[in-house]
Amino acid sequence: MVNNRILGATLLLGSVALALTFLSGLLLAPGTTVQVISAIIVLATFGLLGWIGYTMATEPAYIGKPQSDLNSLEPEDINIPSTSPSIPRFSSVVDAKIGEGTILRDHVNLYKCTIGKNCRIGSFVYIEEGVKVGDNCKIKPHVFIPSGVVVEDEVFIGPSVTFTNDKYPHASDDWELRTTLVGRGSSIGAGSIILPGVKIGRNVMIGAGSVVTRDVPDGATVYGNPARAAIDG
Repeated sequence: MVNNRILGATLLLGSVALALTFLSGLLLAPGTTVQVISAIIVLATFGLLGWIGYTMATEPAYIGKPQSDLNSLEPEDINIPSTSPSIPRFSSVVDAKIGEGTILRDHVNLYKCTIGKNCRIGSFVYIEEGVKVGDNCKIKPHVFIPSGVVVEDEVFIGPSVTFTNDKYPHASDDWELRTTLVGRGSSIGAGSIILPGVKIGRNVMIGAGSVVTRDVPDGATVYGNPARAAIDG
């Protein structure tokens, strides 16, 4: 493979040499207006080629992994951390406990929460103080989990799922925190909303876009607004 700097230098020097040769010939044998205009176009072309060559010759050297290494990267290796092997550079993690083997994507906000082992936390996930997430959970991008939520092991939370923790929210500081529980092995479909104080049992399946307003028993499949069991029609 030809080095970009060598190619650029060759292109630059060649363009300058050809332009000077052409210009000297033009000065020695001036021609008609059409010939002059054509000469200007030719010189402009040489100038453009010279600029491309200069840019290639002076570009900074690439510092990083060779292309062969980049081709073999796993998805988890794409976010290069700044200060910690588990916290990407554009994430905010404040006083959070993160279990071994858990992977955080960029633009994650974790505040005084607890994340178990071997979890996958997608980009733009926001988890507030006191939230507990068990082991082997997968939380997809744009999920919001406020204080008062407990997520047990092996739970899947789809993209853009929103939990709430106050049944009658106000802008003032006067509010009542209600606890929400998601049982082990449950899955919550994309775009669902979980109202405060709800208990979702184990191995529950919640359809995408559902609004969960009441407790869901173990093993149930629910969907809709409000979410109801599939056998309800």
